[in-house]
Amino acid sequence: MMVRGGIYFDEKLERRRKRMLKIKIYAGLAAFFVLLIGAGYLIIYSSFFRITRININNTQIDADKTVENLKSFFVGQSKIAEFLGPENILIWKPEKISEFIKNYPQIAELKIEKNYFGREIKISVLERERFGIWCQLTTNDQRPTTNDCWWFDKKGVIFSEALKAEGQLINKVDDFSGRFLNLGEPALEEKFLSNLIKIFEILEKSGLKIKSLKLENLEFQEIVTDSPLMPKIHFSLRINPEFALAVLESLKKIGFEKIEYIDLRVENRAYYKLK
Repeated sequence: MMVRGGIYFDEKLERRRKRMLKIKIYAGLAAFFVLLIGAGYLIIYSSFFRITRININNTQIDADKTVENLKSFFVGQSKIAEFLGPENILIWKPEKISEFIKNYPQIAELKIEKNYFGREIKISVLERERFGIWCQLTTNDQRPTTNDCWWFDKKGVIFSEALKAEGQLINKVDDFSGRFLNLGEPALEEKFLSNLIKIFEILEKSGLKIKSLKLENLEFQEIVTDSPLMPKIHFSLRINPEFALAVLESLKKIGFEKIEYIDLRVENRAYYKLK
């Protein structure tokens, strides 16, 4: 009888434990759903995540348009973002900015900082600086015809349309290579770009007032100056042109008006022909 009574007592205790466990589970689920509903209300309807201010640094790019473009971009990232709307600080995700910049080549860098307590967004925009104009040309009846011109920066990235420049006031490359160039992409490979920028800098330091270069055939990886008042100066894009500055300074003693062309396509070597 005692054994049976002990068994009965154990079964009764076990039922009580199961009942308490169910109560705890139901209470936990209820608390979870209450928290979930509360969080949903906080995110969707409360002003806690509502942006009160968006600050953008001084920029030549239209600030209001940039903000609106960013709002459209973040809202379009997901159905949830679309539901929450552009004024919700949670949908502004700085890690997605690289995707946004791809569509705006004039922007070199864009940073977003979020202040959750102040419910503020700070936008920092670094624009590409104009270094020169890159024009694609074709030869028609032995006359060069300009197809398109773009501004490019010191990294060689073409980022906005430009008018064809004449004279020697602006750095310019006339490109006859027949390639198709895309906005937001470098006009040359990186190994050639750094030498191209150095060539422009050397020409400026030399005081020759030459700012126009001609790229006739990219296969040769060579470029030549284009100035009606000065001899043609041939450079190779494959080699560092820094030695050229000393050469040009030395040739000033002869007088550039007496020189037909200067060949600097061999590293640390200079060849020239007198008229």
